[in-house]
Amino acid sequence: MVPVSMEANCNTCHATGQIAANNPAMTWTSNDDPDVQAQQDSLGKSEVQAQKNVLILHDKQHDTNLQNQTPVLCASCHYSPALDLTGEGAKGMQKSLPTSSQVMHKTHGELRDAEGNPIIPTGVHVEKNCYQCHPGKTTQCQRGAMKTVGLECTACHGGLLAVGGKFPLLEGGSIDGTNDGGTRRPWVDLPRCQSCHTGDAVSHLKGEGLEFYTDGIRLAQAYKTGDDSASPLLAKNKRFAENENTLFRNSKGHGGIACEGCHGSTHAIWPHADANANDNLTAIQLQGHSGTIIECDTCHAPGSLEMTIDGPHGMHNVNDPRWTDHKHRNYYMLDPNACKACHGKQLEGTPLSKVAVTRTHRVEDRTVTLKKGQQVSCDLCHDKDDL
Repeated sequence: MVPVSMEANCNTCHATGQIAANNPAMTWTSNDDPDVQAQQDSLGKSEVQAQKNVLILHDKQHDTNLQNQTPVLCASCHYSPALDLTGEGAKGMQKSLPTSSQVMHKTHGELRDAEGNPIIPTGVHVEKNCYQCHPGKTTQCQRGAMKTVGLECTACHGGLLAVGGKFPLLEGGSIDGTNDGGTRRPWVDLPRCQSCHTGDAVSHLKGEGLEFYTDGIRLAQAYKTGDDSASPLLAKNKRFAENENTLFRNSKGHGGIACEGCHGSTHAIWPHADANANDNLTAIQLQGHSGTIIECDTCHAPGSLEMTIDGPHGMHNVNDPRWTDHKHRNYYMLDPNACKACHGKQLEGTPLSKVAVTRTHRVEDRTVTLKKGQQVSCDLCHDKDDL
């Protein structure tokens, strides 16, 4: 979830004299307005001025009288699930009007300058579009692993028009299938983990329109290129999928543990690039290093588990010496693809097999050190021909 706060910069466009408040035929809020003067700093003055100008503009365009009905809660007319804590749904006038998300995203997405270019463009740095309304320049609501690799909000959510529901969702685009072909529902029809993490090295989505990350396994975009609705993709291989018809934030995985319990929250997936960031503290305190909670000993008594490949997402026991001796060969002989899923079709190693923290193992009477981030291939310890 990404909140909206006073960090939003409505004044960029709506302060008097700016692009959304410069019509000479209209009377805009002046610097002498008492509410503006009551603010302690220039940012506060500019923001209050912008807020009042928004009401002036709304009254002009929609024949309302909001200027004389302050304070105005936009969601009183334009339904917002974020403020509907009891989950009762739209009421009264809300039922006949677009949702808050729709009017904000779609309206601003349709705006064009004199040359016909979008006022708020897509394909630019997040500070030039999403962060105009969502907090991020200071609070950094988007952070963690996705931010580290340079993914922008649009890689998962699509542009303003997609989020605003201008285009009907494709098959599988709604969270539960009941709204396929309909208008995207805010806070409900959202991107999913499986939209980019579509499987493993053996089985994952393929085809036209898919934007693959550099590893050729994961996607760098949660929808197909050319899909104006940015409908989230559904994976056939459910290795990394959420619970059926459920968003990540509400899903549970191994042992009934919330997915967020091991991975962090939606927009702050572990690890954070800054080793000293607060986001990393939970993992460090629980397992001794940052990143996804991956150590079995975090929850299970050391040595209490049998050798298994039934861990989270089909993982084997982590940092267990039994997996570095000859016993793991038996698992490979029984089901080679179970190993290849993470270690690669040629057992060459993939990002799914990378080491979470530097480890040292005794293998065949010698010491093997695997460095943090190294992708584990079979030939790090022995010849592939031995398999």
